[in-house]
Amino acid sequence: MKMVKQEPESKQCGACVVAMLTDRTREEILAACPDYAAMADCDWLNFLGRLGYVLQDPRDDPGFDKSKTCGEMVFNGHFNLPRGHRYYCTIKVPKDAHAVAIDENGMVFDPSTSAPMTGTCTLEQYVRHNYETLGEARIVGCRRVVRLKHSIQSHA
Repeated sequence: MKMVKQEPESKQCGACVVAMLTDRTREEILAACPDYAAMADCDWLNFLGRLGYVLQDPRDDPGFDKSKTCGEMVFNGHFNLPRGHRYYCTIKVPKDAHAVAIDENGMVFDPSTSAPMTGTCTLEQYVRHNYETLGEARIVGCRRVVRLKHSIQSHA
């Protein structure tokens, strides 16, 4: 997965995460979604579906650990996502929510220009770092992004 950064002070994290997950550029995604600043995570997930991807909730996986950590706000199962897949995850911190991509090796790709760790930490390390430094961090959404084998991978 190739890192795609958002413009400073923009609300492009969802667009950048979609770009990373689909191997496109930020510009391609923004051109397809000119009203990107008004798009919520559900809109980005629906957009991924229109591009030919299936979204799966890892909480539905057999054996997903539903015990909690980080102030009872995070499922431990999110810290052990099956490798070999990409994920669209939304992390909620005290004043904001932010989308990040997870690559096939379980590494976080944070499109924020101020992200301290880029492709060098796991989701567990990322969430725990935010929890320890900000006092709150929870995963409000995490979806496995699977490309349909029969889908046409035309650019948006």
